[in-house]
Amino acid sequence: MSGGNNPASPGSIQLRAYLAARRSGQSTEAAASIAGFNAEEARLTDAAEARGELEHIDTSAPTAGHNSGEMPMNVAADQLRQYVERAERLIEERKGLNDDLKDVFAEAKSQGFDVPTIKWVIRERAVERQKREEQNALRETYAVQLGLAF
Repeated sequence: MSGGNNPASPGSIQLRAYLAARRSGQSTEAAASIAGFNAEEARLTDAAEARGELEHIDTSAPTAGHNSGEMPMNVAADQLRQYVERAERLIEERKGLNDDLKDVFAEAKSQGFDVPTIKWVIRERAVERQKREEQNALRETYAVQLGLAF
């Protein structure tokens, strides 16, 4: 484990994050995912830890040094939290839209319309006219070849 830009260099945020996860009982795969390690880096780090070469690394406060080019863990955690919260909001919006869509289809069905056919029409309208015509011609050709009435 050498210095430089290697994520597993002593004192790096990634190394401290990996060690903190492993020391707290996380699996190798989970810790590697947290730290952004590949399988080989995880294996080498585990081996060095088993030999006692990494005992001196403090995992209690993983922060970056001055001008290290690394992101402090609290900044990374804030960014992660923001992504998760944005995704959660979008999922909630999607649930609301899906509920609205179900209501539209239920209303159409109550008025006697065939919902699968409506869904087919929506899919067809999403395809460009030329492409749709090509697909329909090909379907007709296949149907004729198979003896299906068109």
